Amino acid sequence: MNSSCVKKNATKIIISVIAIVWLYPIALIAINSFKPYNEIINAFLSLPTSISFDMYVETWVDFEFLVLFRNTILYTLVTVTMIGIFAPMAAYKLARLKSRLSNLVFLIIILPMMVPFQTYMITLTKFMGNIGLLGTRQGYIFANIGLCMPLAVFMIHGFVKNIPIELEESAYIDGATKLRSYIQITLPLLKPILITVLVIDTLAVWNDVIVNILILGGKPATQNIQNALYSKFSAMQSDWEHALPGLMISTIPNIIFFVFMQKYIVGGITAGAVKG
Repeated sequence: MNSSCVKKNATKIIISVIAIVWLYPIALIAINSFKPYNEIINAFLSLPTSISFDMYVETWVDFEFLVLFRNTILYTLVTVTMIGIFAPMAAYKLARLKSRLSNLVFLIIILPMMVPFQTYMITLTKFMGNIGLLGTRQGYIFANIGLCMPLAVFMIHGFVKNIPIELEESAYIDGATKLRSYIQITLPLLKPILITVLVIDTLAVWNDVIVNILILGGKPATQNIQNALYSKFSAMQSDWEHALPGLMISTIPNIIFFVFMQKYIVGGITAGAVKG
């Protein structure tokens, strides 16, 4: 066996070990989601003595998962739609305006990426309260848009800078307006990085806990899935037999979505690396 085969086999083994380590917690959650409370506590690492979906059904009903899914899908769709509309517009304009002002505005937009969220989350909560949006769906959506926008603009901005401006100038010569040139020429070229950004933001909003708690608190009618699951854990209670099935129910859409969209994430990152 030559050295190249040895290296390939060693690489496969290392990747397999890493995959097992990463998947092990998910496997434990899946296994224990079928157990009653006593069995979870006393035999967490063992396989369930029997497979029953009773706790899944009970969790679905008790948590009112239809309401939670409706809320989470609403927050995710609206946030991602707004990001998809405004982030490429802002990134495009800032990339094409080569001035000190555009550089300053770009720096201000991406500044939250450089500062830990914990340093300004209380200020964000107070600000939302002062403008009357604390505890409202609109306030939570606006907060998500603001938090997701910096990374989106940053990624798209670098991509736009590498699109030849001559393409747009040729369109202007043919009589196209700036808006038409942006929609018909620039925007289609942004598809790889735009899909990557939207997938990342979709997963971020779907799995959000902290911002949902800060803005919406514990209102059952407005909670997302992760906040509702988190609310079942406190110093006084740990409802494992409902929380674990709930985690699996909330994770399945994530896994399906990521499996179908991972090729776009890889394609967008690869395209951005080549263009950069």
